[in-house]
Amino acid sequence: MNPSTKDILDAFETLPTDKIIILPNNKNIVLAAQQAVDVTTKRVKVVPSKTIPQGLSAMLHLDPNGDLDKVVQKMTRALEGVLTGEVTIASRSVEIDGVAVKEGQVIALLNGKLAVSSDSLEHACLEFLEKADAASYELITLFYGEDLPHVDANRIADLIREHYSKQEVEVQEGGQPHYQFIISIE
Repeated sequence: MNPSTKDILDAFETLPTDKIIILPNNKNIVLAAQQAVDVTTKRVKVVPSKTIPQGLSAMLHLDPNGDLDKVVQKMTRALEGVLTGEVTIASRSVEIDGVAVKEGQVIALLNGKLAVSSDSLEHACLEFLEKADAASYELITLFYGEDLPHVDANRIADLIREHYSKQEVEVQEGGQPHYQFIISIE
C-alpha cells in the first residue's frame, strides 16, 4: 500500500515536535512525502530512501539532538553506500534486461532491477551477491520473509558465509510478505 500525501501528513502532524524526518523506504512514496513537506508548518525533511536497507542505514546516522539540515545530509549520504536485493518468486514468464524468467522461478532484483533468475533460492542468493560484487563490501544482511522458516534462512546464511568468508553475514527476521529475502549489502 502506498500512502497518500494526506496519510503521511496525518502520521506526523500531531507529533509533539516541529522537526520531522521522513524515510519513505519505497520509490513510490518519495513524491508523496516531498509533497507533505510543502503543506505543513512543521520543519519536515525527506531522506529519499527507496528501500528498507537504505532506510536502516540512514537511521544509523540519526542524531536526534543534531542540527536538522546536517543530520539529513548525513542520512542522505548514507543511502549511497547500500545495495539492496529483493528475492522472490516470479509471478509470470518474462525477459527483462537479458534475464529470462519462467513463472515460478526464484528471481532477485538488484536495486529494483531484475538481475537473476534461478530454480533454487540458494543459487539465486549466491548469484545475486556475485552480480552485486558483494566481495567488495563488508556487511551482508539477510532479512528473511514471513514464509521462510528461520532454519532455512540460517542454512542459506551459512552457505553465503562459506562463499563470503571475509564479509560479516547477519540474519534478521524481516517478516515481510512476498519476499523470501531482502538483502542489504554495505
